[in-house]
Amino acid sequence: MIVFMKSSTICNKQKVMETKFLDFSKSLQISKTLASLVSQGFGPQSLQTLMCTSTGQVLITNNGATIFNALHISHPVGKLVVEAINKMTQYTGDGSKVFILMLTEILQQIDCHCCESDRGRLIRGITHFNEHIFHNLQEHVLKYSRTCTLSDDKRAFCESFKGVFRSVLSPHYSVKVVESLTSTLTSSLNFDLSSSRFLEQVSIMTQNFSQMVIKTIGPSITESTTLESFIIQRDLATHFEMCHVDYVKFVVLMCPIEGHLNSEDGECIRLSTDNNLISFMKYQRIRMEKFAYMCKDQNIGLVISTIGVPKYCLQVLSSHKISVIHFVEEEDSMFLSQMWKKSLVFEFPEERFAEREIFVASSCKKVIINGKACVQVTPSGEQVAPFTKTLLLTAPTDGLCAQLYTVSHKAIKAAYLSLNPTNSLQGTEDDCTSITVQGGACFELISSDFLLKCSKSKIHDEDLLITKILGNAFLSVARTLHRNVSEKTQNQAHDFYVKLSNIKRDLNSSKCRAFDRRGALKDMENIGVLEALSVKFHVVSCVLNLLHSILKTDSIIGVKNK
Repeated sequence: MIVFMKSSTICNKQKVMETKFLDFSKSLQISKTLASLVSQGFGPQSLQTLMCTSTGQVLITNNGATIFNALHISHPVGKLVVEAINKMTQYTGDGSKVFILMLTEILQQIDCHCCESDRGRLIRGITHFNEHIFHNLQEHVLKYSRTCTLSDDKRAFCESFKGVFRSVLSPHYSVKVVESLTSTLTSSLNFDLSSSRFLEQVSIMTQNFSQMVIKTIGPSITESTTLESFIIQRDLATHFEMCHVDYVKFVVLMCPIEGHLNSEDGECIRLSTDNNLISFMKYQRIRMEKFAYMCKDQNIGLVISTIGVPKYCLQVLSSHKISVIHFVEEEDSMFLSQMWKKSLVFEFPEERFAEREIFVASSCKKVIINGKACVQVTPSGEQVAPFTKTLLLTAPTDGLCAQLYTVSHKAIKAAYLSLNPTNSLQGTEDDCTSITVQGGACFELISSDFLLKCSKSKIHDEDLLITKILGNAFLSVARTLHRNVSEKTQNQAHDFYVKLSNIKRDLNSSKCRAFDRRGALKDMENIGVLEALSVKFHVVSCVLNLLHSILKTDSIIGVKNK
């Protein structure tokens, strides 16, 4: 006879393995704990979080993903939530606070109004929502979005970029600093390019942000500037003859400059005598002379190497007035290859460099940044990728530099995700379209209004419960933002619902207003605060995927005690 036993019975009999029982109330408790750490840091008037990491480092930040990772959570559900947030922010760069606030409100409603028998209904409801309602929600929000193309309205397109930057930067810095950083980030891009080239430029900057930014300690953030060309590396050993050259050809070596030893050379070293070593060094010097003449013959005035160059090689190249930059990071070399669309040299050349291996720079010069000697080169050539300026971000301390870097990267990534390449009417080129929605919880208010109306209409029974829950979750996010930006009074909740009735009246007239920095209802498009619509949709999708995983998890999760 086969006897089937419940998992709880098995766990009770197995005394060796200790388990902790987990239900929705436990998941809610974990989610509430995470949300409490970042809820007051949500919005333009947000507070910073002061933490001490496990290594004793003092951390001052307002970035949700940074806070969650610094906690080193050991609980399975907590780990699941943090991993989901990390994967989401790797793509969007932002949205961690909205994610955890929505998840907390959803779990709160499930814990209060749903029983175990509703589990299957909720799981099926999420599937039905993704297949039917979510698409309708996207189309509805698009009616209130702002769409502009680079080719038709360049000014509006640039303002759209600035609005996304302001939206991401405003929770972290004052108005003056936000405007300064917005101007700095905007000036690093060239809006005069064609649509496809502009999209390529922003893509390069987003994917290689660490190569396009220099963090320095000392001056204030408001003095941040941009440099006109690419800084090869900050900490490097140079043998740089030229002080300033308007035109220079160079190669990038990923192999030893003196070449790899052949079997006879290796045998000479193993059976080393004074005569053999002298002969070998003479042979190597002859090879370097040949290499120098080859560079001179092809007008190559600069050699960049990821490997250290021996002193005698530097002497030979110096005698031929060829500059050398060595110990360059491989990551920087790969970025140079991507920018110039040229090949790196992986083998010591026999006679000549191939044309695809020769880089061309319109200028090359030494610069001093924060007391460090650097070399900056300006790309040149027809096949060069769209040039992006190098950002110089400054802050008083190293920790504030890291925070400024993180926030700036979030801003440029959000701006990149606001772009949507669409086919132009001529069909000759893809046009670059910016699709944004007003900030100040405008997206959440529109979505909440739409979903709550859907929950009252005759829709599929599977969609009814989850649609109502999501509508209330969006409303909770907007309420949290209003609480953080408005004055703390006893009538704050009443004030929110009065404004909410005005917002619903505007939505019926195809208009939308949201909360500004002081909690007043304003047209955020006139203020210039915009959010990337694709980021918002991606956050909602990630929340639903995580919720689906939590609902399909057994009510008993084993936690091994040490």
